[in-house]
Amino acid sequence: MSNGALANDPPPVAGDTTTCRRGERSLPPPDGPHRTLAPMHRLSAPLLLTAAALAACNLPRDPDGTLDRVRGGTMRVGMVIDTPWVTDSSDGAGGIERTIVNDLARELGAKVEWHPGPAAALLDSLHERELDMVIGGFTTQSPWKRQVALTKPYYTDTVMVHGKRTEQPHAVAVAPGENAWHVVVERVLRGKKNEFPALRQARAR
Repeated sequence: MSNGALANDPPPVAGDTTTCRRGERSLPPPDGPHRTLAPMHRLSAPLLLTAAALAACNLPRDPDGTLDRVRGGTMRVGMVIDTPWVTDSSDGAGGIERTIVNDLARELGAKVEWHPGPAAALLDSLHERELDMVIGGFTTQSPWKRQVALTKPYYTDTVMVHGKRTEQPHAVAVAPGENAWHVVVERVLRGKKNEFPALRQARAR
């Protein structure tokens, strides 16, 4: 054999074999003990592509494709009357949390399909992903927090309970497991954070 080649040298492998399984990367074996390393400028592009592929494995995803379906489509929203958070209106819901739905629909170019009803029935439908969101003045202490996904508190109200001032962190219920959808809802809530105190004051009981 010439040029120091080994009989068992493997054929060259084209492309990268990056997978999303625990960030493992399968690389071709070396050509031999005297293998010449490629210049760094040749490695930079493949390495960048590999890093991007591995990073994409950790992106939030929707098993049922909620965000993709709602964007430019229909957002199915359950509404439980709980003044001043959600009030009855001729065109669906009113109240403080109606403004959340409006902003979310505007951002995604979606139309809203309202589903009024009792909390238990609507949250059960949300658990089954038959709804995308339920509004109703829920707090983070909701007994349904194990069956549905609750956002982080968007506003903490202070009320009197049995003569004692009590804090109630309010949240919105979204379809469980639809992580990309959840992220977008959280972003809208953060963007409205400074509006909620004035909205609450304007609708004081």
